Amino acid sequence: MKYLKYLLLLTVSIFLFSCSNEQNQNIELKGNAMGTFYFIKLIDVPKTIHKEKIDLEINKTLLEINKIVSNWDSLSEISLINSNKTLLPIKVSNELLDVFKTANLINAKSNGFFDITLDPIIELWGFGYKKDEYKKEPPLKQDILEALSLVNQKQNLEINHLNNELIKRKKDVLFNLSAIGKGYGIDLIGKKLKNLNINNFLINIGGDILTNGYNSKKQDWVIGIENPNLQQQFIKEIINVTNKGVATSGDYKNFFDINGKKYSHIINPKSGMPINHSTKSVTVIEESAMLADGWATAFLAMGSTQGLKIAEKEKIAVIFIDKSEKKLIKITSNEFKKLK
Repeated sequence: MKYLKYLLLLTVSIFLFSCSNEQNQNIELKGNAMGTFYFIKLIDVPKTIHKEKIDLEINKTLLEINKIVSNWDSLSEISLINSNKTLLPIKVSNELLDVFKTANLINAKSNGFFDITLDPIIELWGFGYKKDEYKKEPPLKQDILEALSLVNQKQNLEINHLNNELIKRKKDVLFNLSAIGKGYGIDLIGKKLKNLNINNFLINIGGDILTNGYNSKKQDWVIGIENPNLQQQFIKEIINVTNKGVATSGDYKNFFDINGKKYSHIINPKSGMPINHSTKSVTVIEESAMLADGWATAFLAMGSTQGLKIAEKEKIAVIFIDKSEKKLIKITSNEFKKLK
């Protein structure tokens, strides 16, 4: 009799679990945003939440993101701040203030290798929102020095947290959020999904990722880190993560070639020159996609030698892929090793 009781309980449990699963669905969404692609995978979504509703919410959120952080939209909040040539306090939204706070945090901890005032240099090299075509020759040294006079986030940006204000220390300072805006956008989509009671998801926008909960096998999400050698299309590393942001920055993703010399879109804020060291790509795993996005740019700008020291100090999970002669070598922080 006791055996029969347990058997009945087990049967009821299995039945309830099956019924529960029948109420849920897995959904995939794809599209274009922020000048790139997006791919979103949702697991165990209640069937009461229709795919069309989720799709509508995500598209609304993408428009909201552009209206805040897009340098390509002349009417976005960041573009209007850039066009405001004043030294007086400028009111900003809570959302943009959060982006500036994170930018200041990374700027301070990276010793200035992450810098959102780099816009004049980015434009000078032809990698910004004003470009019509890639440069046919490098900018003149004098032009680089002149543009650098406006580049220094620590000195040229002040934030008043209590009043939601920022102050430019030079009226011609321009902010470029391309190294952190995508991560912010991914995090915002993640918040919107949680508000819809969707807690198991992977959001991928242009290769930057936010994971939450579990995958379709009810396990951590499996992320592949790509090989920076585009002639060899294979995964360089595999990690298992959940509730984390993952971002990769590489010198192979956006560059131009002049007389056989490659100029990367990643620029050293100290020199105003595209990076020219052995680190080819950096992947960061952080608490948010915005942090991962910003740190990936900072670490690639400084290279693995300086970057690893800071990663260990700040306890950041990061993998550097460097080119040594004709080979690619992996350099990982202790926090990254814990993911294996």
